[in-house]
Parts: sequence; structure tokens; C-alpha cells
Amino acid sequence: GSPYRSVVAVGVFALSALVTYNVAAMAHGHSTASTLGHHMDSHISHLDDKHDAFSFEPHVVARAGVGRSGHPRHAVKGARVGLEGHGHAGVSTHRHRRDDRVEVAGGVEGAEKNVPKVENVQDATADAFHATETSALLLRREKARGTFHVLLTANDAPYQRWQSRVMYYQYEKLRREHPNSALGGFTRILHSGHPDGLMDEIPTKIVDTLPPTVRDDGYVVLHRPYAFKQWLERFANDLEEEYVLMSEPDHLFVAPPPLLATRDTAVAFPFFYIAPNDPKFAPIVERFNEVRAPKEAFKPIGSSPVMIHLDALKRVVPKWHELAVAMKRDKEADAAFGWVVEMWAYSIASAQVGVVHETIKHFMLQPPYDKSMNVDGEEAYIVHYTYGDDYDKNGRFTPGVNQGAADLKNEGGVALRQARLHEPRAEEGGAHPPAGERGGGDSEDDRDHSRGDGRAPELGALTRARRVA
Repeated sequence: GSPYRSVVAVGVFALSALVTYNVAAMAHGHSTASTLGHHMDSHISHLDDKHDAFSFEPHVVARAGVGRSGHPRHAVKGARVGLEGHGHAGVSTHRHRRDDRVEVAGGVEGAEKNVPKVENVQDATADAFHATETSALLLRREKARGTFHVLLTANDAPYQRWQSRVMYYQYEKLRREHPNSALGGFTRILHSGHPDGLMDEIPTKIVDTLPPTVRDDGYVVLHRPYAFKQWLERFANDLEEEYVLMSEPDHLFVAPPPLLATRDTAVAFPFFYIAPNDPKFAPIVERFNEVRAPKEAFKPIGSSPVMIHLDALKRVVPKWHELAVAMKRDKEADAAFGWVVEMWAYSIASAQVGVVHETIKHFMLQPPYDKSMNVDGEEAYIVHYTYGDDYDKNGRFTPGVNQGAADLKNEGGVALRQARLHEPRAEEGGAHPPAGERGGGDSEDDRDHSRGDGRAPELGALTRARRVA
């Protein structure tokens, strides 16, 4: 029995020792594994931070943006340098890394809600670029204060191109000679719908012709209000000057006009044949006077030359375009106003929208009626050089008394033969526009040739059908 008890005791001791050893080993092993695990987790977390230095995931952006302005550019910068991942700027340390991803601003969803997403960086960059451009434009506008921008409407007909070149040349010449004048920028609004050969010579913006639903019936001036309407919609916001001068190709600057217009009052030239208060025209005008504007609101003006504030122009143009089309379609108005119906439309439109115009006689000269470069002692600024000359059937000059082309033709063209312009001699140089090249533009000369009334094109500037002046 005794040997047996001894063996059992030895076995129990050995088993106890083994258990003790295993427990100790397990305890030691757990501690080592825990330490190693924590060590490895630390390294993995560190490597994860390095990965985050180039990451654009929302949780990274959220952490990077904490404590900053919230601007996406700051968030990206923080994420790239990886500083916040190492305990900076209020971001949790490595031991709580997984927690800090959901603790910032209410979790990842909260972070995305409160911090701009990085995919909006392009938008932010575009906004910054736009802000820079806007600031630059404001600076240019400040520099342009006290000046006006010349707006010339034209198409691409040969005669129009020639007139446009002459006008722009004279404008540039005066601008060089008078650097401190109110002459600002210059834009040709080309309403042909496509480029022409002057794009590199004259600053130009291209707009479309009238849509197919609006027929001009050969009256090309109907495109003019629509051209301004498109220019305002597409290009006006980039303009540096507050004021514009609406002009036509047959207007030649002879002196730089000062800034005559104000924010509240536009300035225009008075045309004696635009008479809205004339009793014989009043019934027609009243039919288009939708707002019942008073008589004194209607001025004897057309759309050119007009110096006007840009805000006022934006008010007038839509109504001007609408009325020009409507009045051209109206048989009574078209018969009464003829080739100047677009000018009447501008006068009526201005009264409808409440834009006040002051008339200045020396704004423009119209030879041969003006005999000098001054009007009532005031120096003129523009010469309208295609103003119509009127002749009777014997070829005698009758200023202001229009004989009508039909009268000339009925008399066998006697006046035409007696008053024909001769071809320029070699020593004179230059040439007048060839027959057939005068149509298709904005000037009065072009208005006449667009009528398609069968007149001989060689009448040119000698006679004007339906012209009263």
C-alpha cells in the first residue's frame, strides 16, 4: 500500500507542476501576444495613417477638417500631410482610431454633412477662379468709369464691311489723339450668324439673324433690335463700361463725345421725321401705347445714335424688339413709317418702359443739310454721311423735299441722267461702292435698297424712295 501511495503522490505532484507550468506559460504567452498584438496594431495604424496621407475618403477628410475653416482646400491639405492622424488638431490617437472615424461631427455621415466633399474641390476651384475673374472685372470697370463703349451693329455685306472698317479706323484715330477722352471700348455686333474677314481687325461679337419664324420681308433693319437683344443676353455682363453708344456703320466720329448720358437719362439725336405727337401719327402711336404713357414721354428719336446706361438699355431692348416686329407686321404702321419703322419702335418702346431721353442737336451732323461742323455754336461729334439727297425731276437739289423714285422713273429717268455721280478719276483715288453692294446692312442707305421696289440700284445716294429727309 505504501509504495502505491508514494507513486500516486509523485503523480499528483507532477500533474500539479505541469498544470502550474502550463498556466504560467499561458499567462506569459497571453501577455506576450497582447504586447505583440498591440505593437503590431500600432504599426498597422501608423501605416494606415500614411495611407491616409494620400486618401480622399470622407472619414479622412472629416478628420483632416476638424479644427480648421471647413474649406475643402484646408481639408485636403490636412489629409495629405497626415498631421491630424498623429494626434494633432483634435483628432483621436491611434488607440482610438476606429472610434475617431465615427466620433467626428456625428460619424462619417455627419462628417460628410458638415465638411465639403473632396469631389467638390473642382467646384471650389472654379468658384475661386470665377471670384478672381470677377474681381479683375470690377477693377477694369473702376478704371473704365467715365467712359462709354461703342456698339456697332452690322452684317457681312461688302458695303457694310467697308463702312465698318472706316468707322473703326476713325474711332481708333480719335482715341489715340485724345487718350483722356470718354471713348472706351468698341464692339461690332455682327448679326450674320457667322464670322467674316474682319474678325481679327475689329473687335466683334457674333449673334444670329432673326429666327425663321420672324420674316424680315427684305427689311434688314429688323435684325438690329434682335442683335442687341442677343448681345445683352450673351455678352453684356462682361462689359467694363457702364454706358454704351449705339451706332451704325455710316456714322463717322469727327470728335470724341463726352459722357453725355447719366444713369437716369439717355441722350439721343432728334430726327424731325420721327414725330410721335404729330396728330396724323398719334392714332397709330396710341395703339402701341400699352401703358398709356403721357405724350411728353414720346421723343423724336431713333435707336442710333443713342448714349445710354447699360441697365436702361436692358429695359428698352426687349420691348423695342417686340414692337419693331409687331409694327412691321401692322399694315397701317408699316405704310406710315416705312423704312424708319424700327426707329419709331425704339421711341415708343422707351416711353413704354419709362427710359427718359434728352435730345442733343449737335450729337450728329447730316450733310448736306448741315453746312458746318457746328450746330448752334456747339461742336458736333458724328457725321451721318449717307443721309439722303433729294432732287426734283430736273435734277435740282431739293433738301427735305422727297420727290420719290416713282416720279423719277415716270419722267424717263431725266433726273438720274442729269445728276449721275461720275466715276472717280485716277488722280482722285478711291471709288464709291459698286452697284448692288449697298444692301443688307443697318445704315439708311441699306434700308432703301432692301425694299425690293424695283428701283435701279445706280440711284444710290441720289434719291431715296419714301424718304422724307
